[in-house]
Amino acid sequence: MKNLKRSVVLASLVMILCMLAIAKSFGQTIPEVRFETMDMQIPVEELSYQYLLGHKVFLREKPSLKAKRLAVLDIGTRLVLREESENPQEINGITSPWYRTTVGNVTGWIWGGMIAQDAFGSGADYEVKFVYGLESNTTTEHGVNETKYQLRAFKDGVQLDKIVLDSLAAIPVAIENIGNKGLFNVEDIIAIDLIDSNFGYMTGTSYVFWNNGKFTNVANLRDYETDSYAKSEYFVFPSDMRGIKSILELKTTIVDKRRAYADPVEPLDEISVEDKVAKRDKITSGDKLVLGDEVLLGNELEYRAKVVPGNQAVNMNRIAKQYTKRTSTFYTWNGYELIKKEFTPVASEDAVASTLHR
Repeated sequence: MKNLKRSVVLASLVMILCMLAIAKSFGQTIPEVRFETMDMQIPVEELSYQYLLGHKVFLREKPSLKAKRLAVLDIGTRLVLREESENPQEINGITSPWYRTTVGNVTGWIWGGMIAQDAFGSGADYEVKFVYGLESNTTTEHGVNETKYQLRAFKDGVQLDKIVLDSLAAIPVAIENIGNKGLFNVEDIIAIDLIDSNFGYMTGTSYVFWNNGKFTNVANLRDYETDSYAKSEYFVFPSDMRGIKSILELKTTIVDKRRAYADPVEPLDEISVEDKVAKRDKITSGDKLVLGDEVLLGNELEYRAKVVPGNQAVNMNRIAKQYTKRTSTFYTWNGYELIKKEFTPVASEDAVASTLHR
């Protein structure tokens, strides 16, 4: 059921990405929030519920900020959305319709930007819940779009904490509570997958730790690639197969593309389109190509290759190892921040049997 729910969420977010791409092509950069409405004839067991993102939100008589206030709703209030307003409204750079809903015996309208785009619970305390959604959208004087997102925690209708996250020129497409992953002094780790806003490929993950009633934005791990270098980072948690007890390992891979491309390398024989496709599909062969402008990313950066004039592929496998630098940085978490540690793994049959040298 969890996988099904995640698939549905991902499918919905992909649709949102398509809408954003279309809007961008027409020069529109304002993000839009929309939700599915429920017909009155839908059985109760088939209803889809939404949850309030904001805290102390007014339920209004009509879909307008000037309309009469009917009630004040707490964060996390469960909603069944029955009707969407004809005209959306822009607030804080976010566009959304108003939605008609009934809370208790009161029926009124709530602006969609105050409704969570995702909601889930804590693994450490079942009474603590999290809601996630857009915070604001602005355009700088240089025409750069800056979108911010918000993550809130609440318990029994009372907000515990709120954190505002920068989009990092990417689009968050999935958010998930992955537990504490074997780390001490952390209750929940919330992972936010990021997709490049220009090209649509997965570009990294942001990590937010929840502990002692507070959020901490621990890391924003993004893949970067320029004409000069390519960098990729990821965490290895204690509960992962290659994890180390009490240690958070940051693995970084950097490729010096300037030196790699400057060195003379004998090109491979010219190959046909069919052969290129075969090589592309043969993921485990160790050879991966960049065909024209199409980048075929694999698990390892050394499998990159480039196409040179004349439709000749240059195998980068041999030179990539020479110009690829891999490092591991080790941290512990004290409940409030990451602390860098000097660490030397000890050879052992059990990877957990490692020694921390202070």
